[in-house]
Amino acid sequence: MTYGNPFPQVPPISGEHCCKCGRWTEAPVTVAYGAISGSVSVTHYVCADHVHTRGPCTADHAAHS
Repeated sequence: MTYGNPFPQVPPISGEHCCKCGRWTEAPVTVAYGAISGSVSVTHYVCADHVHTRGPCTADHAAHS
C-alpha cells in the first residue's frame, strides 16, 4: 500500500510461449509469421534455448485467437 494509491496496478505480464517447447519466456524471439484460416495472423516466438533450432511449430495457436 502506498500513500497516493492504496491499490497499485500490477504491471502486465510480458513474454510469450515458445513454439518449440511451450515454456513461457520473458525474452521471446520472433522467428516466423503465419496465418490461421487465412485471416488471423500469428507470430511464432521461441525461447533463447531454441533460437537456432529448426522444425515445425508445436504450439496450438488456435486457442489464442
